[in-house]
Amino acid sequence: MSLISPAAMLFDEVARLGSIRKAAEHLNVSPSALNRRILNLEDEYGLKLFERLPRGVRLTAAGEVLIADIRKWKTDQERSKVRLQELQGLRRGHVAVGLMECLSGDFARELFQSIQSRFRQFTLDIFIGGTALIVDKIMASELDLAVCFNVPDRHNIRKLKVRPTPSGVIVSANHPLASRDNVPLSECINFPFILPDFSLAARRMIDSTLAAAGVQAVPSLVTNSTNLMKQLIADDHHIAFLNAGNLIDLQRDEGMVFLPLAGRQMPVEELSLISRSSQNMNSAIVAVIDLLKTQIDGLPIEEKRA
Repeated sequence: MSLISPAAMLFDEVARLGSIRKAAEHLNVSPSALNRRILNLEDEYGLKLFERLPRGVRLTAAGEVLIADIRKWKTDQERSKVRLQELQGLRRGHVAVGLMECLSGDFARELFQSIQSRFRQFTLDIFIGGTALIVDKIMASELDLAVCFNVPDRHNIRKLKVRPTPSGVIVSANHPLASRDNVPLSECINFPFILPDFSLAARRMIDSTLAAAGVQAVPSLVTNSTNLMKQLIADDHHIAFLNAGNLIDLQRDEGMVFLPLAGRQMPVEELSLISRSSQNMNSAIVAVIDLLKTQIDGLPIEEKRA
């Protein structure tokens, strides 16, 4: 039995398919009956939820607000079902984990495989995003645990493990700077460079470092994707301002080199395992914390690697 109203489920299906007719076929109801339910919903809210188009429907601004809430309710209900099943002994646990994009390869795969081999009936959610979004999801109780860079100190965030991570730049193995042990910031700006956007916590640290050095260069590209940044520096010309923790996927990052800035011009960053301070540490979450701590300890974060 669903705790979400039938009207909300019908609304979600129409929004997903973009067509009352297609949704009616999928739900095995008549298009006229489904359209009437949508009209009743619009009357109830006093707002148009869909724009009627020649070939389908499109959500209005009000519809976008409502569908976001409905889909959050559906996610919350699924999580509640899993937790109730845990109490019945039908599952051994469920945990939702947030990870940075650079951890979405070997790190995420190792976590999943470790859980599968030890806890056969264990279920896992993995969300990939930047620090700001991950922290927001932790605070909204949408994630139980997260591993991300440069987490701000907050009274309601608990740092369960912290590992320092050198800051600097990443270049291709064939880049003119690749043979150096470190590189001054003044030399970095002689090359076109790529920066993370503000969804990645390192951006503010990078901007502060550039401003302190009096550097006013314009980046070639700004993006929230560290994977895209690494793909683009393969041209042997660009450099990317990223910390050493972004080169931890041994196979995917082959042919890239991390260079620390000479003189420690940029502060050391932190890779942290976090939870809410009020997080209920059930046995499932404790088990995943232990796995994540071991994985963080084993990360190949070095001052320089090819």
